[in-house]
Amino acid sequence: MNHDHQHPGGSQPEPSSPIRPVPDGRALLIRGGLTVLIIIAVIYLLTNHWLHLLDALPYVFVVGMMAMHLFGHGGHGGHGGHGGHGDGPDGTAGRSAGNGN
Repeated sequence: MNHDHQHPGGSQPEPSSPIRPVPDGRALLIRGGLTVLIIIAVIYLLTNHWLHLLDALPYVFVVGMMAMHLFGHGGHGGHGGHGGHGDGPDGTAGRSAGNGN
């Protein structure tokens, strides 16, 4: 196979780099250290500040629900090609087209 053609701009394409480089030992050590620190912080918060965490729990749920709504299906308009929000084939919720309800 011969590839003697010219690319636009007169240069040959550069070889593609790997999508995800293999982390070296130092990066693995930093990632492991951060993981251990986060685990220690979570244990500390759970054991010494349990009541404060329980006080914040309703707010965590509200923020979590908003985040799941916004990011869970691509934000608003991310429903794709559905006909409607209903369960039925014509976009109606629970009603069939022929029973007159």
